Amino acid sequence: MANAPELIDREQERALLLAARDDPPSLVVLTGRRRVGKSFLLASVLTGPRVVSFHADEHREEDQLDLLGQEVSRLLPGNPPLFLPDWSDALDLLEREAIAGGPLVLVLDEFQYLCVTQPALPSMIQRAWDRWQRERIPITLVLSGSALSFMEGLLTYSAPLYGRATQRPFLTPLDYRDAAGFVRSTNAEALLRRYAVLGGTPQYQMWAGDRPLERVVREAILTKGQPLYEDPLHLLREGEGIRDPGTYVAILRAIATGATQYNEIATRAGIASGNLSSRLARLEELGYVMPWKPLAPGGRGRRASYRIADPYFRFFFRYVFPNRSRLERGRAAEVAGEVLADLDNLMGRAFEDACRTWVGRYADERTVGASEELGSWWSRDGSVEIDVVGVAKGRCTFLGSCKWARRAGVQVLDELRDAQAALGGKAMTAQLAIFARSGFDAALRRRAAEEDVLLVTAADLFR
Repeated sequence: MANAPELIDREQERALLLAARDDPPSLVVLTGRRRVGKSFLLASVLTGPRVVSFHADEHREEDQLDLLGQEVSRLLPGNPPLFLPDWSDALDLLEREAIAGGPLVLVLDEFQYLCVTQPALPSMIQRAWDRWQRERIPITLVLSGSALSFMEGLLTYSAPLYGRATQRPFLTPLDYRDAAGFVRSTNAEALLRRYAVLGGTPQYQMWAGDRPLERVVREAILTKGQPLYEDPLHLLREGEGIRDPGTYVAILRAIATGATQYNEIATRAGIASGNLSSRLARLEELGYVMPWKPLAPGGRGRRASYRIADPYFRFFFRYVFPNRSRLERGRAAEVAGEVLADLDNLMGRAFEDACRTWVGRYADERTVGASEELGSWWSRDGSVEIDVVGVAKGRCTFLGSCKWARRAGVQVLDELRDAQAALGGKAMTAQLAIFARSGFDAALRRRAAEEDVLLVTAADLFR
């Protein structure tokens, strides 16, 4: 449905929130990077007159308490004006109201901003929570935030809230299939192309709306002034722990244009090799970059390459950022034509990711086997590669080859057999599969039937 006003997926997180609400006292720490839908999830699930929801920002502490007081007053008869001198008084007031009026929910969204102005707030919450838990005060407290390191640090061993959270959901972007819920289209190729551009970040899907991809690219992404036009740059400028956003832009641009090895990235980004490690680690913590290691029966190898984890960041730094000079002059239609003509060169990664997700989440395990871990594999010299690898109990359970750009023939199966042999004896009983957008020729279909090889089309990924 256009603009997706309903909650898409999130069944597990919804169940956790409802369970916490229905069994107070509960302390929920909800984490996830920006734009992933934390606030929408909380607003969709935790509703009713006994919910106090406060979305923090960078105001002063007294302003934050004043705004919180306005929200709390809605619980009280006549909505009396409330003056909250400090956070301890606010927590005490909520405790009294829960005792007198029954169970209530307090949501503190973007919690990190509250702690900037009052660093002692986690300790204040700890003292209140210990009392609520001891005396069974019916309060459900939800702390939500997008500063990932900070939110994780709330629960570390030396932190005041260590061991106190009753639920710790981590919200991730939607997969290719759930992301399809934002549009009316049922065309598998169109949905996969949209996912390759926008990814599974709900806010990006909302900003794009239910438009054909050509219009999304031209109107919502490449047009100056639209949110998608510079959101990755905005997130990097505001990113937790990022002091020199230009350096991070150079790293992401290097990876987006094909530099995947550590030294390649350093060279192309113009960064001293010794300074790259900490910046890659920061991008990994923020969810924008991921190390990718070959997966084999013995575990993941040490030969890491680096990938941009978020599809829209991958698209942005490949197509939008290098064309900003032209786009600033209003030449969106011209750039859009070039981008759309080249889009199939971007599709390989997105198609492989979707195929791995299908094997791990949607396919019948009786058909694909049960995999403890999914990834890909390549030989040390890079001459042999397998796009989808499933491993369980020290053996390969699944090997798949993905072909987006061309119709698959018997040569693809021969190459997959050769790659299987290169992996060795622990791969010889694996279920083989070939994924192809454009289908399979007759000769491959005959051999696949004879050799029990799965043939999976783009449309099959959505069935």
